[in-house]
Amino acid sequence: MSNESFLSRLLRGGFREQETRLQVDWMTHTDERIMEHLEANGSTTPSGIATTLEKSEEYVADRCRQLAIRDLLENDGRSYGLAARGTAYLAGEIGAEELSADNGS
Repeated sequence: MSNESFLSRLLRGGFREQETRLQVDWMTHTDERIMEHLEANGSTTPSGIATTLEKSEEYVADRCRQLAIRDLLENDGRSYGLAARGTAYLAGEIGAEELSADNGS
């Protein structure tokens, strides 16, 4: 994926969340946007993600923790990056059935 700007993708409607991807009960649209941001831009802090997505840092940090618990993100103690499982989810290789079975425990 190219490193085109968040705004240009937004204006073109290029977010995957606008596709008809099945959601699981614990996942939010913001979770997909976080993963897409990390896929396009590489590892970064919740603060950096929050600024780009125009969400609160606390909310993004919580969602990143939830995604990391489910092995969709990796955390190095400071920043988050997209894990192999997160990449597979964005590529459609992991379905909602597999993620819905994961309760985060």
